[in-house]
Amino acid sequence: MSDAMALVVVDAGSSGDGQALGSLADAFRAAQLPVVHAVHSELAEGAFDRELLDAGGVQTMGPGELAIGMRSRGAFDATPLDALLRGLGIDTIVVGGSVPSPTVSASVAAGELRGYRVLLATDELAVALGAFLRAA
Repeated sequence: MSDAMALVVVDAGSSGDGQALGSLADAFRAAQLPVVHAVHSELAEGAFDRELLDAGGVQTMGPGELAIGMRSRGAFDATPLDALLRGLGIDTIVVGGSVPSPTVSASVAAGELRGYRVLLATDELAVALGAFLRAA
């Protein structure tokens, strides 16, 4: 497993989508690995700064926790995600969100095309990887 790993939560809000993904996000936080929320700003609720996200900015939500706004189908399309991840030295991303979802699928494919190692956070992977990160 790479130390240069980040969780990219696609359109699932600040708490994640489902118990397994929320637990995985908590494990990433505890391991001090980045968690990036990619949200459609018109759907963003709560702690998200819609104006900043609409302007293409990166919102800091806490230590190692960031948010970007999506304008199209995927987390990489016309967003600062690639530059953000490269700036953090990330080479492996775990993509989570509602599955099946064209937005999650587009984000996985775009990450692979950009040269990242990509894991899709199915419930099973989320549980196993979360347990691994907690034990590390």
